[in-house]
Amino acid sequence: MILTYHKIKLFSGYDSIAIGFFDFFLKMLSLKRKEIVYLDSYNPDDKNQIVITFDDGYKEIIKYAIPVLKFFNYPFEVFLVSDFFDAAEQGNKDYCNKNDIKKIIKNGGRLQYHSKTHPHLDKIDNLEILKDEIKVPEHLIKLDPKGFNFFAYPFWSYNDNVISIVKNYFQGARSGNGFANNTVYAMDSERQGRPIKQ
Repeated sequence: MILTYHKIKLFSGYDSIAIGFFDFFLKMLSLKRKEIVYLDSYNPDDKNQIVITFDDGYKEIIKYAIPVLKFFNYPFEVFLVSDFFDAAEQGNKDYCNKNDIKKIIKNGGRLQYHSKTHPHLDKIDNLEILKDEIKVPEHLIKLDPKGFNFFAYPFWSYNDNVISIVKNYFQGARSGNGFANNTVYAMDSERQGRPIKQ
């Protein structure tokens, strides 16, 4: 099973994509008897395997997720959005910047890709624009030489054009519960928190 998180907060409150710190800790505790793996070691048919993923690169990963993951010694994947990272480098406090990324990698995290601007990829007809959204920029690749082998579809949306381009750059891709074809390029994942809004 692939678990998908966005924000981890002390209290989730009314944030629809957040989960509270205590709930996150309890979930991680419940996985102690499972085998926690990176995506490149993941076998969807092995019910004992779990992959822990975070979408968008929110800064709360540093404060609330990493201490718990380090405590349990769990590997994890962070799917970055290029524009969000660039905004963080310019001073945006919501997303991870380069220093945060170093902490993620140092503590067992691996970087993956979640598009350039986080659009509905299946609504883009222009193949050059689609390719620009999917291909990882060089300045991100340099941050994690072992990473960026997997893609996560924003809003879990994709079509044949999207998959054909993703296949040129990635070993596999992650979608979501109810949207996945359960192939290596549309792996199922379970969103943690409130129901997703399309």
